Amino acid sequence: MNTQWQYAWTEPQASADLKAFASDFLVEEVLGFEPEGKGEFVYLWVEKQGVNTDYLAKRLAQAADISPSRVSYAGVKDRHACTRQWFCLHIIGQAPDLTVIEQVFRDPEVVRVLRQTRHSKKLRTGGLQGNRFVLRLRNLQGDRAEIEQRLSLIERFGVPNYYGEQRFGIQGNNLVNGYEFVMPGRKGTHKLNKTQSFWLSAIRSWFFNEALSSFVQQGSWDLLSIGDIAQPRDGSQSFRIKELTLEQLYRNRNGDISPVLPLISDGWPMGTNPERAQAMQTLYQNHQALLAGLISFDFSRDSRATRIVPNNMAWELLSKQGEADQLVLQFDLPKGAFATSVLRELFNINDKSQEKHNEITFSE
Repeated sequence: MNTQWQYAWTEPQASADLKAFASDFLVEEVLGFEPEGKGEFVYLWVEKQGVNTDYLAKRLAQAADISPSRVSYAGVKDRHACTRQWFCLHIIGQAPDLTVIEQVFRDPEVVRVLRQTRHSKKLRTGGLQGNRFVLRLRNLQGDRAEIEQRLSLIERFGVPNYYGEQRFGIQGNNLVNGYEFVMPGRKGTHKLNKTQSFWLSAIRSWFFNEALSSFVQQGSWDLLSIGDIAQPRDGSQSFRIKELTLEQLYRNRNGDISPVLPLISDGWPMGTNPERAQAMQTLYQNHQALLAGLISFDFSRDSRATRIVPNNMAWELLSKQGEADQLVLQFDLPKGAFATSVLRELFNINDKSQEKHNEITFSE
């Protein structure tokens, strides 16, 4: 299955190292609301490094003496990074001192509880506004003028909102397993386990990336047409374009609104304009059995914006005599967006993590 998708701003010629150190990749959840300070759910604001999100959730359950099913989080964060995220524990009555979890881990694994409060509602998957990133890319090789031009293009016009390579697993293993799982169609009504859900999500994401890549190649990936559904950059309610007004064209060109593409479900062609739907059906022609198998899992209708324009983007190119150049880059992304989809338009990235992994560096 193809995983080489089109670039919006041509394939980068420059290269850079990412995650030479865990502190080179900082990500912080933006919750979008303030916990009330009271309620039956304990919210923990945790900084972690070198620790798997799901594993930490299980250790928190042990520390609180509750079932792991009573611990939730908005999204999985990269193990090979320094991350700050919220965990939610359903504890009625007096909560234990959960800072004891810090003593469970030893360097290079680090966990710190920065805040403990309460809220009246459970934190659910995707229950956040977005993520804030601060990245240090090392050993830059390439033309500085090209790097600056790409940074300016991305800041103003954004990048294709591809699902990142993390979604597809180490060497694409989620796609391989997902293909075998999805092809026969759904068997029975049993609840999918977490691994099966990853496989299913990988196949659905692959179909989206394939369609988006084709529109990038055509040059229409970020442009609105009559019949499109437009998604505002601020995450407010999407709407169907019945006629293109000057205001809508202005907002579209400025990156304030972008078209969406439907994720695969029963009736998915209704999630875009007829021309895009026909183009997608033609593109998917050689994958009809896989498409039918995916639809059999009975997804609710959903869509994803074709473009992400990073918010609060800033950068600094660092040069020191006798050392390779570095780039410090910061930006905010909405939930569901991948920092690696921004970086792929900048550099050929050398991931220097000590081990490749099958984790998700975003939240939906």
